[in-house]
Amino acid sequence: HFSGNRVGSSRAIFVPSVAHGAGLSVLSSSRSMGNDQSNGANRMAIAAMAGVMKITKSQTLKLRDACLSYTVKGAGDDPSVPTMSRRDFRVAMAEVGVDDNDGEILDRLFTMWDKTGDDRVHTILFLTGISPLASVMDVSTKLRFAFEVFDVNHEGSMRHGDVESILAAINATASYFGDAVITSQQIEIIVEDVFKSATSAVMEEKIRCDELMDEMPSHPLVVQFASGGGTMRYGTK
Repeated sequence: HFSGNRVGSSRAIFVPSVAHGAGLSVLSSSRSMGNDQSNGANRMAIAAMAGVMKITKSQTLKLRDACLSYTVKGAGDDPSVPTMSRRDFRVAMAEVGVDDNDGEILDRLFTMWDKTGDDRVHTILFLTGISPLASVMDVSTKLRFAFEVFDVNHEGSMRHGDVESILAAINATASYFGDAVITSQQIEIIVEDVFKSATSAVMEEKIRCDELMDEMPSHPLVVQFASGGGTMRYGTK
């Protein structure tokens, strides 16, 4: 989980044209240049970036599938982790027609996610983490899309660890834009609370995505994150 420590590159992404003065989170606001349909003044930097990017949700799903076709195990630092190379990511972006400017931003995010410096990232966690750049509308919509990107087998339900991984991925990407985020401990609290209140989790140790959407967006810590109230920033401990 992201804990505010260094992950990947030692420098956060900064794009002056959209990052300066930005203030709601990756989970809040809609999209005015590119995808933006909002003129809110208090968005966080990652939400402002989503407003100028052209990548759509359908294109992101196509990008996920293209990236999965290039994904292998054993090529990265951990032989059990499915990863893709930067070269293959660029090929996948070209295959699905990602805009050149979007591609540059996503390539920089790839650098931030490259924990070992060997030009490889965990495919699904990376793509889940960048998914809010293509999503619109409210917290529930953005979370639902992140779960859709993660759920490559279309199971419609998530394990405890899956939900933690999804929230940690979104949290990490937001941190790379310099936004205030929540701690790994707070992510664990969110997931514990949601699973305690879910009826499906009791029976199967999984939770249906529709139940996640009923519970998670209104959780106090999710609301805190979505309103720019995180307590951690990239590079802090």
